[in-house]
Amino acid sequence: MSKKITKRILSLSTGFAVNRFNNLNIFSNFIKDFLKLDYIQLTSDFMMLNMNDYYILKHNEKLDKILRNKKIAINSTFTGGFDRLNHLSHHDIDHQKFWISWFKKFFKISKDLGANYSGSHLGIIGFDELKNIDEILKKRLIKNWHILSEYAYKINLKGLIWEPMSVNREFGEKVSKTKKILNLLNKGSKRKFKLCLDIAHGDEGSNNKKDYDPYFWLSQFCNNSPVIHLKQKIKNNHSHLSFTNKNNKKGIIDRTKVIKILEKKKSINNELVLELNFKERTLIEKNMKKEILSSVKYWKEVL
Repeated sequence: MSKKITKRILSLSTGFAVNRFNNLNIFSNFIKDFLKLDYIQLTSDFMMLNMNDYYILKHNEKLDKILRNKKIAINSTFTGGFDRLNHLSHHDIDHQKFWISWFKKFFKISKDLGANYSGSHLGIIGFDELKNIDEILKKRLIKNWHILSEYAYKINLKGLIWEPMSVNREFGEKVSKTKKILNLLNKGSKRKFKLCLDIAHGDEGSNNKKDYDPYFWLSQFCNNSPVIHLKQKIKNNHSHLSFTNKNNKKGIIDRTKVIKILEKKKSINNELVLELNFKERTLIEKNMKKEILSSVKYWKEVL
């Protein structure tokens, strides 16, 4: 059953956990007992959606039982690193149909696990298609996402979320373009589209500095962003960095500034998601749990 969010909550994306936590009981202990978190944002790869239907059902029923026993809730689900693909923007109609079916399965399982929101990036196009980007947006992407909004309405999912990215072929890299796309998605849609806003994204090649100013993005979209991805951002470093003391001294994402904007805009019901990635290196993995805990503590102090 979905749990209504009536205040800001802190959660952790499971993107980092794929291949690192194969035992669901150990994973739930890490979330609840070590990090002392009540929410996670499940990624599609952690939900094993690349497996056959029997295994997907078996895995997610087990996951649901364990999370319920641990009192860990899911407000949102999102595609993971293995699904950063063209999916709904692909030029082949059969390819698009496959992904429409895939997303319907993803949304239904997400709803069954208690999610209020589910989503992805819009879709990705190749370099050769950039000259037709506006036509692809309107005739391919908007059309396909509207099909999915009908399904989201049918299964009573509260809303669909999409993530503005940082390059034009992934869509939503500028503030003005994100506003345009959001309007197009919501025109005639049965289930409203909102954002999974990542304030570390934005077009750093734009002539308008606001297009890569995390606080301007936040001020423009926080009330349309029930889900907000957080990671520390250091100039010329595009990793999903943790909020450690070392990173925070160099980074531009400041918890106080973020909360001040949310308060000013009266944006209350946000899920703040720590979206942290770690390279598969011995020294990095050795410190991973400690860095996640530091990040959780950093944000918990202002929530």
